[in-house]
Amino acid sequence: MKQQVAEETTSKSKLRKFIDRYRIEFWVTTSVVLQLLVFSLWYVPTFPSNRLEKLVDEVAFVDNLVIQDPNQGAPDDGDFEETDTLKKKEDPRIAGAQDQVISGATSPIDLSPNVIPQYTKDAQAAGITGTITIEVVIADTGEVLRVRNIGKSLGFGLENAAIEAFYKKKYSPSILEGKPITVKVLVPVRFQLN
Repeated sequence: MKQQVAEETTSKSKLRKFIDRYRIEFWVTTSVVLQLLVFSLWYVPTFPSNRLEKLVDEVAFVDNLVIQDPNQGAPDDGDFEETDTLKKKEDPRIAGAQDQVISGATSPIDLSPNVIPQYTKDAQAAGITGTITIEVVIADTGEVLRVRNIGKSLGFGLENAAIEAFYKKKYSPSILEGKPITVKVLVPVRFQLN
């Protein structure tokens, strides 16, 4: 027993002598090993993904989605009769509209910059400020085919004011390979109190 205790104390004293002799090298080595250990546990490599391509595929799927009209005829037992139907057909150019940024086309130029969305009185009274994102589909003739809010809603009629203003605008067409094309453009509209 005494011999075992003596061996432990001599091995501890040898380790202590070694550390005292090579003090700087020991602490530098220990520091490097700890830093490598922390770095290897901390660093997580990122793998490149095609997020933009997935988003484009999803948007293309939603744009190409076709809703069929219900069967026309007398309702059977248990069926409901259609009373309110929207007869307005959407312009076929909207379905073929390309994203201006992805297609590489030129940006359409706003020919009526003085037409701006008006702040509603309710929004002014409530002190509402913020930015909404409007999707504008511009035809190859420069007319606005569709305007809709695709971002967050501020309420108080601000989205409707922006949509009405953009329907009144006129644009120069977007050009791709020398030909005018129908494009979708995302426009941020900022509402700010002066």
